[in-house]
Amino acid sequence: MDNDDSIFISGIHNWCDRWCERCSFTARCRVFEKEEERDLKDPEDFWNALSQNFKETLEMLRLMAEENGIDIDNIIEESKSDTSLSRVDKLLDEHPLSVITNKYLFEGKDWLDSSKVKDYMEELTQQVNLGLMDLSEAQIQGAKIEEGLEVIRWYLFFIHVKSKRVLNDISDDFWEEYPESEKSYNGSAKIAMISIERSMQAWRILLDALRSEQDSILSLLVLLEKSRNLLADLVPNYAQFIRPGFDE
Repeated sequence: MDNDDSIFISGIHNWCDRWCERCSFTARCRVFEKEEERDLKDPEDFWNALSQNFKETLEMLRLMAEENGIDIDNIIEESKSDTSLSRVDKLLDEHPLSVITNKYLFEGKDWLDSSKVKDYMEELTQQVNLGLMDLSEAQIQGAKIEEGLEVIRWYLFFIHVKSKRVLNDISDDFWEEYPESEKSYNGSAKIAMISIERSMQAWRILLDALRSEQDSILSLLVLLEKSRNLLADLVPNYAQFIRPGFDE
């Protein structure tokens, strides 16, 4: 039997994060319908499990940065000073937002490729074997780490790609006549912002567990916070963009 076309939301796939397994709108997405069937977990359960108070995460980041002598506000202002020039000359790769998200990409990848998480998991096993931790507790902690890593890995490249898309669209006068709710760069900025904030929440999970890696995780969180502020400064009306399905 043919699917009823009326159930599909036009253009919904243009403003998503491509993570079909974590999406609540797959039944209404034409692109998903054309792909193979997937074994979906309940997306709402996943995001509810990941979600922490974002304001609390930001406050934690600023406190830790202060304790380590890192002035996040000063770093952000220094980066913003070059923004207008980059918008004019269209040198996307040299734009602070592109530079910072690219730096996060490579430093984040290096961190994920290291043995840090493997060492932590082995430590959990050792604590269970020594009777210092219940097996169920270790399994719960291990599952939380895996979920955090899944989010970080998914968005690692996505953040930089979408940020570059924002810069590219801003350099094009084509969108100037459109309302803020329809401008392409607002849509790209909105999904980039969502990806950044979800990544920060995921890194917070790792930070709470891997205390010995506080400094390395903090440096990555600082890059994400800088990216978040630069993006908001560059595209201040991103929240007005209406993503079909997601924001309706």
